[in-house]
Amino acid sequence: MRASSSVKATGNPLSFSSVLLLGINGIIGSGIFLLPGSLFQQAGAMSLAAVALAGLATTLIALNYAVMASKIDEDGGAWIYANRAFGSLVGFQIGWFSWFLGVITISAEIAAFMTTLTGLVPALDRHSIYIGIAVSLLAVLAVINLFGPSTMKVIDNFSSTLKVLLLLVFVLGGAIALGLHTTAVQTIPKLQTSPHLIGAFTTAFYMFTGFSFLPTAAKEMTNAEKNLPRALVLVMLMVTGLYLLAQLMTMLLLGSHLIGNQLPVAAAFEQVVGAIGRPVILAGMLVSILGVAVAVSFDTPVDLASMASEKKLLPAVFGRQNRFQAPVVAILCTTGLAMLLVVSGSYLFLVKLIVFSAFIQYLATILATLKLRHAHGLPRGMKLPGGLLIPIVSLIVVAYLLTTFSLTTYVIGGTFALIGGLIYWLDRRSKR
Repeated sequence: MRASSSVKATGNPLSFSSVLLLGINGIIGSGIFLLPGSLFQQAGAMSLAAVALAGLATTLIALNYAVMASKIDEDGGAWIYANRAFGSLVGFQIGWFSWFLGVITISAEIAAFMTTLTGLVPALDRHSIYIGIAVSLLAVLAVINLFGPSTMKVIDNFSSTLKVLLLLVFVLGGAIALGLHTTAVQTIPKLQTSPHLIGAFTTAFYMFTGFSFLPTAAKEMTNAEKNLPRALVLVMLMVTGLYLLAQLMTMLLLGSHLIGNQLPVAAAFEQVVGAIGRPVILAGMLVSILGVAVAVSFDTPVDLASMASEKKLLPAVFGRQNRFQAPVVAILCTTGLAMLLVVSGSYLFLVKLIVFSAFIQYLATILATLKLRHAHGLPRGMKLPGGLLIPIVSLIVVAYLLTTFSLTTYVIGGTFALIGGLIYWLDRRSKR
């Protein structure tokens, strides 16, 4: 999940506890509610190892972001770092993929919303109805955004709190139920095929993709150079622990019924509190997921418009605003592409595409960390323990995982990069 508008840097000092809460809220998204069944189908009991390894690898990557945030005091994250380290073309492409990541995230959250909704109303599973509602939801989000950001903060804060409460209630309720009724514990089945740990590892990364906002926000905390690494590590440990508990709980409560289950947390919660548990948690998930979609649908066009209006990396038309100060062209482009993706891709496919796009940004940030390590004109910034060890290990992990995606994912990513390159070239040519 990507960070939402309410968790971006505010300019005010942040306490250590505030950073922890921002981090947990910003990272937890729809993945933990929908992916445990897919993770278990890929890796069985080793899905726990996949989640733990994804959390560890993400922590290492996050420390690279923290280093860059301590050196470069600009909002924008990966594409700002790439622009400073490798020039405007690379910076543009990373920003282009950052926008793409936001668009896919909107599509994935709408797909997650529809998957959850069909759990309440099975008749909506018909493809034509599914697509009609999904596209209509995206159109409504576009209209909301065209009238400016006034309602975004309230919706985002409510949905962010709700998703964390849902996860905590599920984990605590499941633990109590298992403690009181040991007969509820299911036998964890063995996979009929060999566990695909790398596939599960890659999928699990989706549940952590919201971390990248945190170093930028947390650099405003008191004594950031000392406290930021501690805060990052603690946030990642807490989130990873919650994810591991949720994955374990679904395995113990559902057993063989977990394999491929599209709504595993709802099914497991039903085992805890009875028939009422499923609709209650599904209703909460709907509100939470839609809130995430609303927040990301606001942030993503703003990011695209800022590349045009502030950094001059895109034609000025992408930064054009209406009378409500909403970036109208960026909103329409974002919504149109999101509609195409939600029509053409399943939730799991969109998850893979999100992880691929996120890895592109991770790679650029790690390389920028190495390139700008001793750059003149920049603050020394935060110093990582072990010198180059963390950036190099992060680089190896991300570079390897980038080789594990399907050909379709590479084709989509390559096509998107070529389109971006063409826009960049035409814009530069028109400005000569």
